[in-house]
Amino acid sequence: RGLKPGDVYHGTFDMSPEIEAHIKDGLTLFAVDQQPYLQGFASVMWLTLVKRYGITPALPVTPTGPGFVTKETLGEKPEPDKALKLMFVQHALCAWDSFWCVVEKGIDVASNQLNVDYTVLGPDKFDLEKTASLIDQAVAANPDGLAVTITDPALFKEPIMRAIEAGIPVVGYNAGSGPEKDGIPYLTYIGMDEYQGGYQGGKRLLAAGATQGVCINHQVGHAGLDARCAGFIDAFKEAGKEAEVLGISNDPAESQTIIDDYYAAHPDVDAFLTLGPNGANPFYAFAEARGLKPGDVYHGTFDLSPEIVAHVEDGMTLFAIDQQPFLQGYLSVVTLTLLQRQKIKPALPVTPTGPGFVDKSNIELVKSLAGTYR
Repeated sequence: RGLKPGDVYHGTFDMSPEIEAHIKDGLTLFAVDQQPYLQGFASVMWLTLVKRYGITPALPVTPTGPGFVTKETLGEKPEPDKALKLMFVQHALCAWDSFWCVVEKGIDVASNQLNVDYTVLGPDKFDLEKTASLIDQAVAANPDGLAVTITDPALFKEPIMRAIEAGIPVVGYNAGSGPEKDGIPYLTYIGMDEYQGGYQGGKRLLAAGATQGVCINHQVGHAGLDARCAGFIDAFKEAGKEAEVLGISNDPAESQTIIDDYYAAHPDVDAFLTLGPNGANPFYAFAEARGLKPGDVYHGTFDLSPEIVAHVEDGMTLFAIDQQPFLQGYLSVVTLTLLQRQKIKPALPVTPTGPGFVDKSNIELVKSLAGTYR
């Protein structure tokens, strides 16, 4: 027929030497890449995570594509032995928030398995301005990849854009909503849909019999925690029930007092949602001091710790919403490493790690892993 590039428009699936040649000469505009290397890698990874750490995929389908190979990206060749240094900037640290010990465990395990060097940066207390400055510090170190908790998209946008403009691949983890919603063109967000976590938690408390609720937020201004409370409040509003946010701090004694004072002023509140151990622990201290027992109030929380596990078992806590923080750290390392060494890109703008629910029906399955891998 004598057809030449531009006479017709052609795209195809997969790659071969012939397809590559025609992408180069322009007859083929693109090849849709299902990333077969990732299919094999991810199969081994998930089976290992399930067997060793009790970590399960958040989705029934874990997509590896579609990706697109074009003339612009055709020259990207794998570098499987490339030495890598990754940097992580997060709004909290294991040193002062036990939740982050699990995230950092995931970073460490994956880095050791993949032979990657890494550095974790974070403030010595909850301070988003300081966290933003640490992003710039990480960019100045010129790492091979950068993972950032997108705790405040508006505040973090400029330093993250400086990383992207410097050619540093960036992923979000733990806090964020994805590149489109956050308005920052990073590769993917690795974490839970925070709003849905709060919404589904609210629905569970309502189903248990709750009539009036409070969302106890230990870091007001943290976009992810604020979204959890927003979902919780919307669930109550849809049911025609009242709910609001109570701000506490990261100081357990001070937070217990705030919760107790609130309860004294609002005795009709019977549903409490806490957003992690930093809210759950002062809630437990408050309940014990008040003499509250399982069934007197309805409590749900995010995340897992030895204390939370114990109270799921004794019935004081109806459920814990598990975002699989180990997986957030682990997949951040894997995603950046696959990109740099195998030129494999994330298939989704959001790579979900939860929400899942831990209650009396499955607490034994995760009990031994709580606070370490779960």
